[in-house]
Amino acid sequence: MTNREVAWALKCDLDRHGGQLSTQLAQQIRNSIAGGELIPGDRVPASRALARELNVARGTVTTAMDILIAEGLLEARAGSGTYISSDASFCPEQLQPVSETLIALPHAVPKPEIDQLGAVQIDFRPCRPSLESFPLAIWRRCLSSAGSAMPSADYGDPRGDERLRNTLVTYLRRARGLSFTADQIIITNGAVHAMHLLSSVYLDHDSKVVVENPGYRLARQTFRLAGADIIPCAVDSSGLVVDELPSNTENVRFVCVTPSHQFPTGSRLSLGRRRELISWAEERGILIIEDDYDGEFRYDVSPLAPLAAMSNGCVVYCGTFSKTLFPGLRIGFAVAPKRLIDTLAAYRSISEYAPNTILQSALAKFISEGHHERHIHKMRRIYAQKRKTLAESLRASTFAEQLQGLDSGLNALVKLKTGLTGTRLSAKAKHLDIVLPPVRHYALDDSVPDDAVVFGYAGLSEDQLVRGVEMLNTTSSAR
Repeated sequence: MTNREVAWALKCDLDRHGGQLSTQLAQQIRNSIAGGELIPGDRVPASRALARELNVARGTVTTAMDILIAEGLLEARAGSGTYISSDASFCPEQLQPVSETLIALPHAVPKPEIDQLGAVQIDFRPCRPSLESFPLAIWRRCLSSAGSAMPSADYGDPRGDERLRNTLVTYLRRARGLSFTADQIIITNGAVHAMHLLSSVYLDHDSKVVVENPGYRLARQTFRLAGADIIPCAVDSSGLVVDELPSNTENVRFVCVTPSHQFPTGSRLSLGRRRELISWAEERGILIIEDDYDGEFRYDVSPLAPLAAMSNGCVVYCGTFSKTLFPGLRIGFAVAPKRLIDTLAAYRSISEYAPNTILQSALAKFISEGHHERHIHKMRRIYAQKRKTLAESLRASTFAEQLQGLDSGLNALVKLKTGLTGTRLSAKAKHLDIVLPPVRHYALDDSVPDDAVVFGYAGLSEDQLVRGVEMLNTTSSAR
């Protein structure tokens, strides 16, 4: 080695207990370049000589050199050796941190209207499934099988994996009475994602969307972000009040409903109103978005066919596995005529290509082998016992006047006794480290009475349900 090479090499200080030696050596060469000790054109010692000088294996040195050559900091010259690259004056060690200042956004993005889970003692917020009996070992096996298959060099079908779509054709025909083909379904990242895709191809800044009031906040926020004005429509014990739908329907594109288990009141859209709603929409050329977010769970009532299973030419059926399996799966679906599905798939190809192929493959296997339906049947029994426990506790409570919405779904509405408001009880519950949303939390305006609270019971144990109601008894009695 030359005197300059020896001088530099002697400064290398490798920690035998500080991680991979090749990584350490590569970083020390970067530091020397950044500090000006090594400059473009300098020759790096031969790997054998440097290995001997540093008392390390030659492979350690060659690995470090390969890393730096790949980064463009070193260049190998055939028959001459390895040198500091002419581009090394812009070493990664000299990069500045990302700036905290940026050109101002032209439009503010609102805070997402999502009920975020927090570290509280008892959380009664709805839409949380129980994971206590989730068949993790089976799911892990399905996921492992999907992950071990040779991946495709393509991004995948924007409509979703064909096997999963065919599996859902069979499952939804049996479970929800829907008759359709695989080219009439698109796999999404959940029900809200389906609404986003529909909004992208249907809505503009003159559009209007009718939503239930109270209703799902994130859905209406999705429509707003697409530029639409939101029109509220009241709900009662029979679901959406069809007679209160707007008479002026100019530019109304959607009416979004949760007919199987209205969110958050828990009512079911009656058969008569289902027919009326379809007639109203068909006559005016308005699309019905049917959000069947927890339609698989019913207990003391006979099933009502989804709107999409009735004779119609205006319903898009949206479903999700967030409640039957777990929210983090991020897989849902939309069922609609092929022409619309093709349009949604084309839009998706432009914006995001296609959904995750490995997760879809694992889910297809999980469903086709019967694990999904077995899990649902098991969870129905568990949820039925939980709702029984909750009902018994509330009947003996000091604040509950009426309980509704427990015959299906994963949450219920509790009408409060005279003198109590949902907002006030929710605020008092917060001091007990209990989250209990008032129904007004999901309302668009003050037309929804502040006389009820929403109990999500699925994600809590029976002991938590009983203890939560007992704690609320103490605070509600102190008016």
